[in-house]
Amino acid sequence: MSAHDPAVPPSFPSPSLEQWRTLVDRDLAGAPFAKKLVTRTLEGIEIPPLYTRADLPDSHPGAGWPGHAPFTRGAQGCAEAPGWDIRQEVTHPDPSTAGRQVRQELERGAVSVQLALDPTGQSGVAIRGADDLALALAGVDLAATRVALKSGARFVQASQQLSEVWDRRGVAAGDARADLLADPVGAWVVRGGLPGGIAASLADMAALAARCARETPRVRAVKVAGCPFHDAGADDVQELAAILSGGLAYLKAMDAQGLEPAAAARQVHVCVAVDGRFFGDIAKLRALRTVWSRLVESCGGAPEARCARLHARTSWRMMTARDPWVNLLRTTTAAFAAAVGGAEVVTVLPFDAAVNEPDDFSRRLARNVQIVLQQEAHLGQVLDPAGGCWHLESRTAALAERAWGLFQELEGRGGLVACLRDGWFQERIAATRQARARDVATRRLPLTGVSEFPLLDERPVARPRPAPPPGGPAAPAPLLDAIVQLPAVRLAEPYEVLRDASDRHLAETGARPRAFLANLGSLAQFSARAAFARNLLAAGGIAAEGEDGFEDPAALAAALRRSGCRLAVICSTDEIYAERLPAAAAALKAAGAATIVVAGRLGDQEAAWRAAGVDHAIHLGCDAPEILGTLLDGLEVRR
Repeated sequence: MSAHDPAVPPSFPSPSLEQWRTLVDRDLAGAPFAKKLVTRTLEGIEIPPLYTRADLPDSHPGAGWPGHAPFTRGAQGCAEAPGWDIRQEVTHPDPSTAGRQVRQELERGAVSVQLALDPTGQSGVAIRGADDLALALAGVDLAATRVALKSGARFVQASQQLSEVWDRRGVAAGDARADLLADPVGAWVVRGGLPGGIAASLADMAALAARCARETPRVRAVKVAGCPFHDAGADDVQELAAILSGGLAYLKAMDAQGLEPAAAARQVHVCVAVDGRFFGDIAKLRALRTVWSRLVESCGGAPEARCARLHARTSWRMMTARDPWVNLLRTTTAAFAAAVGGAEVVTVLPFDAAVNEPDDFSRRLARNVQIVLQQEAHLGQVLDPAGGCWHLESRTAALAERAWGLFQELEGRGGLVACLRDGWFQERIAATRQARARDVATRRLPLTGVSEFPLLDERPVARPRPAPPPGGPAAPAPLLDAIVQLPAVRLAEPYEVLRDASDRHLAETGARPRAFLANLGSLAQFSARAAFARNLLAAGGIAAEGEDGFEDPAALAAALRRSGCRLAVICSTDEIYAERLPAAAAALKAAGAATIVVAGRLGDQEAAWRAAGVDHAIHLGCDAPEILGTLLDGLEVRR
């Protein structure tokens, strides 16, 4: 090869941002740039259509190196990243069956397993003692496999049971590997109270962490989780702020037990939800490492202790029970984002998790999503794939700044515990949940297979929860320190309630609720709004009938009578409505339509059209669950 670079021909001149903006403004023809092309997230972060180097904030630490504080670019700093821990959760109530599933997960690609424990067997494995836990972990090499125990408020009992299993198996304290996931605040907000109260639970958590630090160096005792807040509707800023404020409360509790900041930070396992907003999820993970590093540094932790061990779990609230196979796309996108964002542990929920207990097939697909991403897409071999992306660097910095600001506000009000006790933080999350619910209801935030492109005649996945073993525990201990509960709410629930009502009606009467599409004019004139109406009605479980267009009100009325429908939806253009809608509505009413709906906005014709018999309107931006529920009520469908 030549020692000299060949001559490079002159490149095309680079246009300036101002030149680009001039062309864009010309194409917008006077429409506001910010309104048309700038997206605003629920967190208040503006997403412009184009990023440049100038968008990188001066204060952003993202120019650092992977594996070094503030760890924005990831925990790993070696040339060959080892990938991540594929961790799958097992929830079957029977310990023996759960044990079979645990072995299956580990034999077929999982690196670690997480057992959801529930003595009642209603929402997890019915572990009522060390014997049950031994069954669930039968055949597992506990000196080589990390086991996570999600036990809610019962983390002390769970840790004791696991210690007994270690003793029985002869696992030395130095070889034992586990994440005990003690998370008092998470259990508190999910249940709305705690046996013994929050102060006692924090003390128990800290004592457990101190014991693990002394005796079992490969065991982490504490989990700081944003998932309970995310599942209840929190946005990314609120979720990260809850992690920071809850984490600070945990670090203080461990400090009271004599743990140095670095030792305390090493006991923490940070869990965060990823919900398939690809770039948002990546930015959230990078921002979380940034602000966590800053928190531990502020507490006096050494640089090597400042990196969060980050566990990303695919979001529960994004899962749907209807058309659940679409969940495969949601969880794959979320897992991809988790890998790009540098999560060290990833858990993918099975696609049928919202239906009930997952089966072997759905668990295999959930596991294989990660295996494909790690071993075929080779994501585990790339350090910080997002590094240098102007959009992601800017979004990471904006998210970190807002999360730190809300964290400071929480601390100014006494910390997360105080803000949960007086209900202030729950109110903030409720407001965010309602704003997102409005977006779902108006289909500004579409749910494929549910609010958009629903498969009306799908056969629902029916999978009853297996019965728990007999001999459940006695009545649970009373809960103290009652607070406003943060229940997990899935986005699809308002639509799924309507679909369930439609299915019951079909089972009871032999027919679905039906609507007649009263199409006016030619196919070109009515097809767009007819397709819109058909799709919207199906989202509520209402079958739309009628493909023809009508010029004559009498023919339209005759078609309605033949259909036997009591609900009619008029579909056409605004121009046709202006000419023919009053006559069409009157003819439909006379033919027996109990309810008449217009596909489109009523506008300044509302009074005249209502006088002609129009009852409702459906259009872009309408509250779909509300109007669909009203239509089902009019059809006497029991909800």
